[in-house]
Amino acid sequence: MAKKSSLKENYSKLLEWYQYRAQENAGSLEKLLALLAELDRKVDGPAEYEKDIDDLESLKFIYETGIRNFESQVDKYRELLKSEVD
Repeated sequence: MAKKSSLKENYSKLLEWYQYRAQENAGSLEKLLALLAELDRKVDGPAEYEKDIDDLESLKFIYETGIRNFESQVDKYRELLKSEVD
């Protein structure tokens, strides 16, 4: 029984971790979206500046994908914990 209890504890820890990561990424995405909304895209700048803007746009998709992945992990560990209780 100790092994099942330990597994359940590990599931709980992983659930907490994925919830934390989803929340952190969501907060970062929110700040990034606010920044992108504030930037005047009509301003022409040097190539390095334009690349940074493009990188920020790419980062938006990375955060969105990461959040979905973390949320999927949260769902998985909730189900695993639920099945351990049953």
